[in-house]
Amino acid sequence: MPANANRRSRRLPSLPAASLLVAMTLALLLAQAGLGVMPCLAQTAATPVAQPVPSTLAFEAVSIHRDPSGSMNTHISSSNGRFVMENGSLKTLIRNCYDVLSFQFAGGPPWLDTEMYDITATTGTADHISDEQLKAMLRNLLADRFQFKFHWEPRQTSVYALIVAKGGAKLTVSKATKAGINTRKGSGRGEMIGTAEPISILAGNLGTQLGRFVIDKTGLTGSYDWDLVWDPDPTNLNPNGDTTNPSIFTAVQQQLGLRLVPEKAPVQTLIIDQAEKPSEN
Repeated sequence: MPANANRRSRRLPSLPAASLLVAMTLALLLAQAGLGVMPCLAQTAATPVAQPVPSTLAFEAVSIHRDPSGSMNTHISSSNGRFVMENGSLKTLIRNCYDVLSFQFAGGPPWLDTEMYDITATTGTADHISDEQLKAMLRNLLADRFQFKFHWEPRQTSVYALIVAKGGAKLTVSKATKAGINTRKGSGRGEMIGTAEPISILAGNLGTQLGRFVIDKTGLTGSYDWDLVWDPDPTNLNPNGDTTNPSIFTAVQQQLGLRLVPEKAPVQTLIIDQAEKPSEN
């Protein structure tokens, strides 16, 4: 999917500071990307498992083919008992059914994010499939066609704590009745517009931009509006490297009255133990 395309970002809530394990529940909003949400941090055994689901939640028919297009765009849709992924990787499929972000993985084959597939799966009826039912079916598909096995493991990693800066927050308490968030990026400019959203959503979307979990430690409650503008150039991820637009760190402090503080915390990570290329049909 295009990095600069307009999209509705996923809602990525953060845990309160009292818990050191960081869990992010992501409400699927994504847009054209089809990215998933974060899992809760229930402790699981480190034994590799295929995570089977009841056969009643399996697709009736599944077609998988390699996509040789070389396109940078991935399209995912689901309706009327039919799931379609065009030009998507195994990593994208895992993210959608196990609710993880791209930096929440470890292990896996070298083709995890480079081998692209077209997948069409049907249930045999036109009945509506809920998000949870779809995830269960995709998990079954992964175990059956990709021989996918994994385990969860908390790993100490770098995160950011989002706190209120000196002088107080500069966020606007929202009067809007409809919540939403939209992020777009171009050369030298990124913009994140939030409407009637809690700080947990801001923290989650900041984490997506930074490639790390962001824990909400602001203590702020309620819903807010914000318009955050920054320079998304990776070389500018340092407050001292500002150009025309500030780095995301400086922008958060100057425009929102908040600060991103680096910390260490255990983060539940999906460890891939086995994955095989599927036979095409």
